[in-house]
Amino acid sequence: MTESAPPPGRHDDPRALGSANYSWAGLARLALSERGRVLADKTAALVPTNRPGSDEVLLVEEAARLVEDAQRLLTFAVIYERLRNVSWERIGVALGRAGRRTVSRQAAHERYADAERDFRRRLLYAWLLPERAAEVLDSADHLAEVIGNLNVWLGNREELGDESPHAGLPPMSANERAELIDQAESLLQTMAGGVGEQEHRDLQAGLCRRRIELYEDLAGRAPGDPHVLIALSEARERLEELRAAGSWTSPARSTE
Repeated sequence: MTESAPPPGRHDDPRALGSANYSWAGLARLALSERGRVLADKTAALVPTNRPGSDEVLLVEEAARLVEDAQRLLTFAVIYERLRNVSWERIGVALGRAGRRTVSRQAAHERYADAERDFRRRLLYAWLLPERAAEVLDSADHLAEVIGNLNVWLGNREELGDESPHAGLPPMSANERAELIDQAESLLQTMAGGVGEQEHRDLQAGLCRRRIELYEDLAGRAPGDPHVLIALSEARERLEELRAAGSWTSPARSTE
């Protein structure tokens, strides 16, 4: 199987980046890093003791907002670990150590399972319709912008080293892409009747495009494989049917 190209180096043009180059865990890690960057900057703003116009009440409000931001950061840390297949039991133990109390597997699941499901659904939706990712994701959709911001932030902090924010993040594997296609099929079945007809057909077209990408990769690795060629032909035909029906507009090639 031909895998996605490895992520570019720290100083490469971030516009060349695409979310399909990363596993979902990698995208969650970048989203976590971005929230950490924002939180660090907000926290640093409280360090000076001579800020104009500051008073104790306003500082209490700012500190309280930081606590809320830190809780959201924790939620993304849990999502990231879940996308790395870390069990709820291990997450509960980690939360318990940090809070010096016992956190059961069930308690961890009840607190964060909905956030994990929502993130997975948003990523799947954006994977099918990358040109509309900004409507369903709040950070990892603008991948080039996120990595560009992290590059600048790290560049101003020599103590953290010169490592790229996306160094070591795994690409999206062939198996993961195949699993996403299966998940997308299930999603479209459950969404039938729950979304507009146009949107549903747009999602069908997005699924066809992802199928074609996968089968083209397979065909490149195993030229002449009849099963792959048949599947590729069927996916292309289905996409043409959707195009002919006027159900969607071919999007510009996305960098996401």
